[in-house]
Amino acid sequence: MTFSKWWMRAVGSLYLLVFVMAAIVKTPIREEGPAGVLDLAARGDAVARFVVDTWVTLGLEFGAVGVALLVASRAAERARALVGTVCAMEIAGMMADIYKLARGYDSRAPITWLVLHTAIIATGVWAMRESRRPLLAV
Repeated sequence: MTFSKWWMRAVGSLYLLVFVMAAIVKTPIREEGPAGVLDLAARGDAVARFVVDTWVTLGLEFGAVGVALLVASRAAERARALVGTVCAMEIAGMMADIYKLARGYDSRAPITWLVLHTAIIATGVWAMRESRRPLLAV
């Protein structure tokens, strides 16, 4: 199996995990959000509900891309544009994390994500290069 196929499956699975954690379990809100925001949202506070809904929406977007990666992995050699799109999303994620650091947020989560973004981008570029190589006829 090609590296790009495995990359798409690994990143697709990670994105589905991010979907579950953000949209269902709401871990990022607990870890990065203001203290008590989930309780405030449950009591109807409009700003808190907006924070929660924004994270749920982001989780849904990651879920959609994760499913697309898993489905497209069946024909990974024809899905280079999707791999490039994911790398671009990861660059945007890096920019968001740098923004958070510049704004004085707790650095643990953004730095962890910067490492993950870097790994996904580096291996994604490798996967795109690998998918350009002609297959050897045996």
